Amino acid sequence: MNVLILSAAAKVLLVRAFAVACHARGGRVFAADLGPDNAALFEADGAVFLPPSDAPQYPQVLSETCSRLGIRLVVPTRDGELAVLDRARERILAAGAAVMTPGSEALDICQDKRRFVAFCAQQGLATPKTYAVSQQPEQFPVFVRPVRGAGGQGARIIARASDLPNDPDLLVQDMETAPEFTIDVLCDLQGQPLQAVARRRLVVRAGEAVKARIEAAPELEAQALTLCGALGLIGHNVVQAFYTPEAGARFIEVNPRFGGASNLSIQAGLASPERILQMLEGRGDSAAAPRDIIQDLTMLRYSEDRLVRGSELAALEAGAL
Repeated sequence: MNVLILSAAAKVLLVRAFAVACHARGGRVFAADLGPDNAALFEADGAVFLPPSDAPQYPQVLSETCSRLGIRLVVPTRDGELAVLDRARERILAAGAAVMTPGSEALDICQDKRRFVAFCAQQGLATPKTYAVSQQPEQFPVFVRPVRGAGGQGARIIARASDLPNDPDLLVQDMETAPEFTIDVLCDLQGQPLQAVARRRLVVRAGEAVKARIEAAPELEAQALTLCGALGLIGHNVVQAFYTPEAGARFIEVNPRFGGASNLSIQAGLASPERILQMLEGRGDSAAAPRDIIQDLTMLRYSEDRLVRGSELAALEAGAL
């Protein structure tokens, strides 16, 4: 049961979580990136260098790598590679590997924030009040984000009407003051939602939580499960929402992949790497069984340096698989 984690970069904790699940099965975890100067590659059982995901040869190189290394599961970690993997799905499946990415329609809804708002409305799920292009907001400040974008890039507060750009590529929404939550949602390989874990985002930097806490929020988790089920997502997904028990949930986006702070939910009991491998083994009942979740578990993220000599970088590059 070998796993390939793409765009591994500094995602050391994700590599470690999959390593625990793979090693228990006699499998190995391979980490892929563009070059050797990425910390997660030193945590994996093997390093793989791949071309950029937008390179014409990427699908062929990836599928050949999966076949050569006996990869059973390809795990994306970056929004930019999801559509490429969806288009290459059949080729990768022919090489013996499953791909943790949804179909093209669900992916486009997740990546187009206007379509996402409309989809939530169809499901009876609330979002922040959203304004049409050139529609004047009822009050300021408002919050704007690129219709297509990731990692919080371009997201900002607009304090005055005179500062609001008339840009069709920006989504304009009312400001929300409720606490922001991420909900990690595990779905099976047929798109059925299995379990959700809510974590409150306490401190956020560059769009990623650096302090977060698991909090029981049954209503929020149930709605996140409904949303992911309606989209037909598979594997591990992260849902973003504002929430209070009194006002309910207002959803802002879904990322159909592991998130930067998903390790908190994994270690709190969601155990999605283990359960995804159970699905691939045909042990769907075991994967679907709800896990006990450690409430109030808090993540306090800090940086850690991986120090390597030039000779180690050269050795990793020479030994890349």
